[in-house]
Order: sequence, then structure tokens, then C-alpha cells
Amino acid sequence: MKVRLTKYSLLRWSRICLSIAATGILTLSICTGASCMPSVGKFLESIQIGHAVMAFSMVIIVGWLLLTLAFGRIYCSSVCPMGTLQDIASRTARPMPLRRFGSSRRRYRYVNAQPRLRNSILTLTVLAIMGGINAVPSVIEPFAVFNRICKALLMPVAEKIAEMLPAGFCPAFPAMAAASLTATVIAIIILSIVAVISTRHGRRICNTVCPVGTALGFVSRFAIYQMEIDTDLCLNCGRCEDACKGECINLTDHIVDGSRCIVCFDCTNVCPNNAISFTRNRKRLSTPLMQKIIGLDRPPQTTIDCNTD
Repeated sequence: MKVRLTKYSLLRWSRICLSIAATGILTLSICTGASCMPSVGKFLESIQIGHAVMAFSMVIIVGWLLLTLAFGRIYCSSVCPMGTLQDIASRTARPMPLRRFGSSRRRYRYVNAQPRLRNSILTLTVLAIMGGINAVPSVIEPFAVFNRICKALLMPVAEKIAEMLPAGFCPAFPAMAAASLTATVIAIIILSIVAVISTRHGRRICNTVCPVGTALGFVSRFAIYQMEIDTDLCLNCGRCEDACKGECINLTDHIVDGSRCIVCFDCTNVCPNNAISFTRNRKRLSTPLMQKIIGLDRPPQTTIDCNTD
């Protein structure tokens, strides 16, 4: 099998490596109470949007908004740990090959956006933060959810492993209270829901439930760089739609929903004719099949001759 090495494949693998490294360091930092890699772990924690909002860190918030305005939702595909967790679940459970011509097997398919649900959850989260109700963000905001899962499920395992290691091999963990049974049960339920939905629908949670994804989606639809489908090169093979875990590629209209695209470059990696590009240039159709023809949608007009002999 011949592997094509393109700029998009390099961007894709760079994104994957960054997301795995960021999630691994955050997991280690949370589970060890920042005893391991404290500087890097604290930095990655500080640039999480949910954490920045709770800490009123305007520099981080404005920085991510500017990056989103330029390149789209790269936060969701690079440093968001819950996004990486969803990618791992979907990749592990659905390793089947892409659809071939004439086959009905699909990984993902385009689904319509749900703006009412997304906006309602975002509004509820904002009102809860303003009202000091932390229970709502703790089960919806991605970093808070990831932090809950790590502390309730992974931290006890990390402590057991540290006890089996030789003395001095691992820095001492700070004294932390063990997670309650209720917190553990909630973490298991959330992790199970995320895993089940991700195996079937990829990043559906990011594009429907996550308030951070919804907020960034308002900005990313106006991003300078976006995924663009060249209709003159598109073969309508459907491989990009199969690979799109954001379920936001509409091949009927040849449009990528910028508010839901997480810029993972999976679609550019599988396109056999390089019809999808990450660009700031919008291409005009050489064959304007989808352009509206003026006059065809209007009823014919009847002319009445009022002249009399």
C-alpha cells in the first residue's frame, strides 16, 4: 500500500501527536497532583478554555478566540482532552475501512446541525457560571469532566502503581482526599456515555452538548482558513463524509459546516483527488450547477393587450 505524504498528512499527524501528548501530560499531572511535570501540566491546564473562563483569564480566552477566527476549532482537535478521549474511543471501536463504491458500510454520515440544543446548553452553562452553580459546568464543560474522570477513576490506580515502584523513583504524591462513591459513580456514567456515543457518532458530543464547542463554533464559521471542497475535482466517492467524525460534510451541496468542523484533516487525508483543501480562498464554480438561475423560480407573467381597434 502506497502512503501519500502531503502537507495535510503532516498536519494531521502533527495534530494527533500534539493531542496525545497534551492529554497524556494532563492525565499524569492530574493523577499525581502536579508532582510529575508540574510546569508543563500547569501550563496545559491554564490554557483550557473552561479553566480560563472560571479563572477569568482574558488573555487565554481572547487568544483562543483569535486563533479560532484564523484557523477554526483547532482547540477541539489539539489540546482538548475530552476531544482526544472521544477520538480514541471512536478509533478503537470502529477500525473498519472506508466505504467503497457501491457499498452501504459507513463510518459516519452527514447530520443536520442542532442549533437550538447547542445554544440552550451554552446558555444554561453561562447562567450557571454567573450564578455560581458549579454542578452544571462540572458535568458539561470538557476539562472539568476530564478532571473528574481522572481524579475519581485514574488517581487511585496511579497511587497503587507508585506504591509498587522503588523508593525515590517517583515523586511523592500530595495528600488528597479519596473520591467519594457518588463521585466515582458519576465519573463512570459520564465516561460510559462518552464512549458509547463516540463509537457510533465520533464528535457528536462536541457538536451538540459541549458549551466550549458551541461557543467556538460561533467564531469558526467566520474563520479565515476553512475546509473547501473543489467541485471540479470532487468525485462524489463519499470517502470524506465517511471519515468526518464531526459529521459536518454535506456532499449534496458540497459544503463543510465551519461551525462544527474540528479541523482534524481526516477528510483531506482520504480524498483520492485532492478535492478538499484547508484554504482562505473560496473557489468559484466553473460549472455553476448549484447557482440559482434568475427567473426560473418565478411564475410566468401574462401580458394583456389593452389596445382596442
